[in-house]
Amino acid sequence: MTRRIFILGAIGAGTALALLPQNSKTHIDIAPFKVIQAVQETFFPKGLKAPSAFEFGATNYLLKVSSHSSFVKSDLKFLLYGADLLINRENGFITMSIKERDRALRAFVNSSSKAENWVSLLLYYTLEALLSDPIYGGNRDELGWRWLGHHTGQPQPKVKFAGVVS
Repeated sequence: MTRRIFILGAIGAGTALALLPQNSKTHIDIAPFKVIQAVQETFFPKGLKAPSAFEFGATNYLLKVSSHSSFVKSDLKFLLYGADLLINRENGFITMSIKERDRALRAFVNSSSKAENWVSLLLYYTLEALLSDPIYGGNRDELGWRWLGHHTGQPQPKVKFAGVVS
C-alpha cells in the first residue's frame, strides 16, 4: 500500500481526491475519479433512507481496490474511459444538481451500449462498496449492512486480500 492510498483511507475519498496530484506515482489521474464520484453520488444521493455514496465510501473503495494487483485492470481502464466519455458528452456534469445528473446519465446510457455497460460496471462496484467488508475501504461503519439489517458471518477478514500479493 502506498502512502497516498493509506491517506485516502484515513481521510475519505471526497476530501482526498483534492489532495492527489494529477500524475502521482500511483498512476491515479483524479479527473476521472471526480466524475466517478459524481455518478456514484447520483446513484446514492444524500437524503434517502439508504446511506449516500459519500457516507459509505464508494469512491474510496474503488480507489483502494483498483490499486491492488488483483483488480481486473481492464475494468479500471474501462471505468476511466467511460468517465472521460461522460464528461466529454456532458460538460459540467460534476457541478450539476442530482436531478440534472440523473437526466444526463439516462441520456448517456441511451446513447450507446458502451455507455450503458460503463454505468452498469460502475453501479456494480458501487454496490460492492456498499456491501463489502469495511476492511476494503467501503461500507464505512458498516452502513450498508445496517441499512439492510444484515448480520455478518464470522470470522470477518482481518487482512485485506489475504493470500494475494499486492
